[in-house]
Amino acid sequence: MKLQAISRNRLYFFDNLKAFIILLMVIFHIGMGYTTWDLKWWTVNDIQKSKFFDYFILETDVYIMPIMFLAAGYFAPMVLVKKGLGAFWQDKLRRIVIPWIGGVLFIAPLIAYSTFFSRMPVPPNFFDFWSNGFWGPFYQQGHFWFLGILTLFFLLLTVFHLVKPSYLNTPRQKGMPPVWFFPFFALLTAACFFSANLFYWNDTWLNVKYIFMIQPVRLLLHLCYFSLGVYAWKQSWFTPGDYSPRLIPWSASAIIMLIVFLLYRVTFTLMPEVPLPFKIGHALTHATFAMTATFGLIAVFQNFFDSSAYLWRRLAANSYIIYFIHQCVVIPIGCLVQKLDINIWLKYTGVSIVTLLLCFLLAEYIIQPVLSLGKNKKSPPVHS
Repeated sequence: MKLQAISRNRLYFFDNLKAFIILLMVIFHIGMGYTTWDLKWWTVNDIQKSKFFDYFILETDVYIMPIMFLAAGYFAPMVLVKKGLGAFWQDKLRRIVIPWIGGVLFIAPLIAYSTFFSRMPVPPNFFDFWSNGFWGPFYQQGHFWFLGILTLFFLLLTVFHLVKPSYLNTPRQKGMPPVWFFPFFALLTAACFFSANLFYWNDTWLNVKYIFMIQPVRLLLHLCYFSLGVYAWKQSWFTPGDYSPRLIPWSASAIIMLIVFLLYRVTFTLMPEVPLPFKIGHALTHATFAMTATFGLIAVFQNFFDSSAYLWRRLAANSYIIYFIHQCVVIPIGCLVQKLDINIWLKYTGVSIVTLLLCFLLAEYIIQPVLSLGKNKKSPPVHS
């Protein structure tokens, strides 16, 4: 199948799945403030807590990033082959690298500062914090770490393409994955998780020379999913007539693994020193749940949400902007309701709805029009 023919068959379900994951990430970040863990480093901890949010955070944290990296890996070679290396990186500089740097320099300090602002009667002066504390022990990249790691993976893909250009340039293949493929992938990602977990706590973040913020236990796992996306594109997965995950087996497996993972995680891993056998089990349950949830959600969206309906199109078109700005909405609203003593479910639901609506409205009616004005001045619209 020629690339031109494939490009006409847009995978709307993938656009919609990415939009869904971004919205899920927003309510995930809101939910962080309602956990019983009293996270010292989190932006705003609400006065009300529930164990439900502990479980929600534990399970959602497993699969949202694998889905995002798989999607990035799936579409990157398509753009690279279609536009060429120069245009590919011109696009990534504009859409990924510059926003990453801007977010780290101007928004991440506000995110870090909110940890003090939401807890202290008299927080430190922001500019003193930015010049001293932020570039010291309180450095972070907020949610922009994803753009940094994505840039790194795009660089690795570029190197691979330069070393072996035939892989992406030759016609795409067809075929079902062999029986051993998914068990092997689960074991591979479990081995990546386990090997790093021998040296680092599973939720550790590392500052790499102020360039990257990485989770060492998950970095190779995320690279595996990005690479799987490239492989899936090469094998024409998810396109009409080619491999697509079956709805019942994958979604049922995901539900089973959700229960198994949460039971295992809560029972065997929430301790200061996790014994080696428990780390093996943690790696296996984490990797298997990540894989089944990823392909289960792909199956659900391919079967039920492969739609170009207006709302889905607008959510997909604005999802990147929502990702970029959401903490600028989540944190102020969190501070406003932090000490409000009302029903926790009413509070969380209300905050989530208001935050999602504000993010969408800001993206759709303010930021998108401003960005479109800039594009229109440069050149007429081009359909890619």
